[in-house]
Amino acid sequence: MPLTGLEIRGVIFDLDGVLMESAECHRIAFQQVFEQFGINDFQYSSYAGWRTRDVVADVLQRKGRIASAVEIGAASSGKTLLARELLDAQRPVSPDCGSVLAKLAALYPLGLASSGSRASVDAFLNWTGSRTLFASVLSGEDVREAKPNPEIYLRSAEKLRIPASKCAVVEDAVAGLAAARATSAIVIGMAGSVAASLLREAGAAHVISRLDELVELLVPHPAAPQRSSWTAVIPAAGRGSRLGFNRPKILYPVAGRMILHWLLDFLEPTCSRLVFVVSPDGAADVAAELERRIPGRFDIVIQPTPTGMGDAVDLALPQVKTPHVALVWGDQVALRRSSVEACLRLHQGPLQPDLTCPTVLRDQPYIHFQRNPQGHLCGLLQAREGSPMPEKGESDTGFFCCNTNKLAGLLQQLRASGQASGEHTREFNFLPIIPMAARQGVVLTPRIMRLEETMGINSSQDAMAVSAFLNAPTPSVPSGLGSDHGREN
Repeated sequence: MPLTGLEIRGVIFDLDGVLMESAECHRIAFQQVFEQFGINDFQYSSYAGWRTRDVVADVLQRKGRIASAVEIGAASSGKTLLARELLDAQRPVSPDCGSVLAKLAALYPLGLASSGSRASVDAFLNWTGSRTLFASVLSGEDVREAKPNPEIYLRSAEKLRIPASKCAVVEDAVAGLAAARATSAIVIGMAGSVAASLLREAGAAHVISRLDELVELLVPHPAAPQRSSWTAVIPAAGRGSRLGFNRPKILYPVAGRMILHWLLDFLEPTCSRLVFVVSPDGAADVAAELERRIPGRFDIVIQPTPTGMGDAVDLALPQVKTPHVALVWGDQVALRRSSVEACLRLHQGPLQPDLTCPTVLRDQPYIHFQRNPQGHLCGLLQAREGSPMPEKGESDTGFFCCNTNKLAGLLQQLRASGQASGEHTREFNFLPIIPMAARQGVVLTPRIMRLEETMGINSSQDAMAVSAFLNAPTPSVPSGLGSDHGREN
């Protein structure tokens, strides 16, 4: 049931037990530390939400163990190290974390308020690519008093520039609920680490069992993207030669329909105008098909030679008159309209980013975005340009949302830098703009899309995998299928 009659202007999340299903990792780490003191009956649920040092000190005191501050500090550090190793190995991010954060950030400023270490918080932000979704990030090391003291929530609300009474706080622990209630915040309990009944007794206004229930509570009727604010640009100058097709690739049939029509399904309802960048010999065929489907709402731009996606986007931009532009590679037929709309809503929301680049994690990536230890995007590796690639990586989805004026400036800047051409291909690649934009402004990298949605079509095997996904009532294509090879071609 939606929260009605309450003015909520911001949302603050606890981390462990809410955005991370980390309770078991912390329980095991505490248990191993306390076994060294001969304590074998530690109950983690009683201490969920506490700072590590406070847990160690309280347990030892209750067991009559006299320990110096040095011993308590060493035990606390040992527990933190053990938990860090377990979390690094498992990365237990809650299901739907990425999509829930993106949907809420489209409406509300978000805060992260964790009792955990700064390293744990940074690791989560790195794993999820979510740092720029949060207007406030605080760890247990950033406050003097731990939960149940309300300091961390008071400071979070202050950083969000919202009265604490107008914030919804999502907590899984009794101590955290007490801290949030002391600020007059609207408290939502997340059952799991602690039973739902105990959360209600502790004063939770609502209790949820799954993270995605937050969307039902806080975003019951998501507004449609502002269609008049958006133009779509579709680089589609490629031919279907690798598919044995002698017409423009965008006209290749997949799951019984042309690629073009799959693209129009999610672009036509959300964008006021569509700009297609095509080859000279493909322009007439593509224009004829568009005239049948969206007469009067498209422009055709000719790319004389296939000199890269960056060049294609640069050619199209003079036709864009709206404040925002949605870019989609011309073979991304598996994108879901719901995912596209979520991305557009996020981009035009309160965070006001320069660029929004949804990402996915994949094995054997063709593209990989590099991040620093704090989770900030800082670089790009491209297999097609000869970069050494990791076994697992963070890749783009073939879909991007951009501030039109900012994008134009970034393209000019990249050309002027002398680094516009790829080292091996000598093409003007588009993707280097993303780390450049991140260094200069705000780039959002939400995890909105399923891996299967990002499959490009560069072979008959790709086409078969995408067809299976599109035809399935419930998407069930194995996550490893499909490739993004040639995404910049």
